[in-house]
Amino acid sequence: MVKLLTETLMQLKVAKVQVHSFSVRKQVNLFESEMSPEITFNGYKQTVDYHLYLDSLYYNCKVRLEEILNESRSDPEGLKRKLDLYRFEIREFKNRYFPKENEQVLFNRIEFVKTQLLKINEETTLKKKFSVFLLSNINSWKC
Repeated sequence: MVKLLTETLMQLKVAKVQVHSFSVRKQVNLFESEMSPEITFNGYKQTVDYHLYLDSLYYNCKVRLEEILNESRSDPEGLKRKLDLYRFEIREFKNRYFPKENEQVLFNRIEFVKTQLLKINEETTLKKKFSVFLLSNINSWKC
């Protein structure tokens, strides 16, 4: 349980924003669209997907806690010690990584990563693959 709880809390700590160099066209309304770089947060393109991932981690913790409660019915003192330890770990994590009085700590944890564009002209394997692709298309057009 401690390992599962630690992994879940560490995932909450991560704040990696990745800005991709290639652009994505987003439809603003029926007649307008705008080009913008694709941005991911912790590897997820949409916040809904990231929330579902976090919910699955939370659900795993709940299931494991329920198992511990069912296993420890005969030892209430041991159960209380375990629950106090888990509660202490969560409280300490929350105070360390999500302080109420110092919001700057939250912004300092954000890691921005900008990906570089691939230079196709310099990559020899891509040049070869592209030339093979062109030759196969040219041959198919001749028929």
